[in-house]
Amino acid sequence: MRILTTFIALSICTHLFAQSKSEYGFADKSIPELAQFEYYLGEWTSEMEMKQEDGTFKKLDITATIKGKFLDDHRTYQSQFTTPTGFFSTDIRSFNITTKEWDALFLNAQAQRWHKFSSKMVDGKMTTIVKGGYSGKEDFDLKVVDTVVSDSHYLKNVYNSADGMKTWELVYKIDVKKVK
Repeated sequence: MRILTTFIALSICTHLFAQSKSEYGFADKSIPELAQFEYYLGEWTSEMEMKQEDGTFKKLDITATIKGKFLDDHRTYQSQFTTPTGFFSTDIRSFNITTKEWDALFLNAQAQRWHKFSSKMVDGKMTTIVKGGYSGKEDFDLKVVDTVVSDSHYLKNVYNSADGMKTWELVYKIDVKKVK
């Protein structure tokens, strides 16, 4: 019995040590909803298409790197978005157990602009609503819907609404693939 107890304790410690060594962290299992952002852990590269006036989508010559990780408390999620031209933004999210949504604080570092928004699972997809766009001062609201394709690929569709979120227009398609 003592050997079994030692084996179980060693297995638990090894598992916890392996999780804590992860470069991108892990979600605290005591709050199951925290796992909602595990699809986003790691380093990613993205390509973007923008809707043109004629309704077609044109690939932009912009590649971005996105890094997503849980911080050391395993309850706070952070993503960082950078481009080769020096653009940098970050957001920090935490799950609000009262509202059942993720509260986020976004920073556009170049503009030194902060904005708050929220995300939640809708029909199995992480859906983010940003009132007033990422500046908070735009004449439109944003909705970003993440669709997981595989553990190394997801799609982000970005919609605008200029009528108080009654209707949405798809304006960007972002193809995101895992680097590591």
